[in-house]
Amino acid sequence: MQDLSWLTARPIAHRGFHNKEAGILENTPSAVKAAVENNFAIEVDLQQTKDGQVIVFHDPNLERLTHGEGKVIDFDLADLRNLSMRGSTDPMWTLQELLDLVDGKVPLVIEIKTLNLAEGQDEFIKTIANILSDYKGPAAIKSFDPKMLRTMKDVAPQIPRGCISMTTLSENDHLHLTEHEIEKISWMVHMAGTDPHFVSFFVKDLPADGPSFLREFYGLPVMTWTVRTKEDRLNAAKHADQIVFEGFNPDEDPL
Repeated sequence: MQDLSWLTARPIAHRGFHNKEAGILENTPSAVKAAVENNFAIEVDLQQTKDGQVIVFHDPNLERLTHGEGKVIDFDLADLRNLSMRGSTDPMWTLQELLDLVDGKVPLVIEIKTLNLAEGQDEFIKTIANILSDYKGPAAIKSFDPKMLRTMKDVAPQIPRGCISMTTLSENDHLHLTEHEIEKISWMVHMAGTDPHFVSFFVKDLPADGPSFLREFYGLPVMTWTVRTKEDRLNAAKHADQIVFEGFNPDEDPL
């Protein structure tokens, strides 16, 4: 069994240690540098470009964070590099550039965003696996999409992988899901076959049967997101092993 003690050693800065008012946007080199300088682990997000490249970006669409319009998947990497960020001088950048910047100084937890395709974006996952396989620092991936996790397990079982889940569902979800299906989501049965190394669970849904069971009986660490308030922090302290935080400095603002 892998030693994943590094995964819970230091709090994880959500999308980097960002501060929009200071011109440090989420998932940018500036946010990552700030996290490294404060010795925080870092969570970032990956999206697929039209030409199959791996870009560090959260949203499927460009409007909120850039001066571009449309979906990330509709643009080649070269086109995305020409876009400017809103309120920041940082460029759009790639997974490899992220790894070069962090260079093993702090742990990375990398969320792979899904396009909800039936095939699970296999080639995209293989590209990510190839890049991460050469990285010497501590890094893990996680995803909501079990298809992505199964592919990562097949092509790079040595890369730690985590399943993301939650039980807070929209009213629309409740209209279209049976109580049994909702229970399956809570217990994360939809992740069967992925053999995750850890769980990433929504803080406001804790405690929950699924992560509690995996933590108690299989020893899987539970990280929880996104911790922003004192109430979140107290709940996380009771039911999780790690926090993904935003909007405060947990070293300077202890409970």
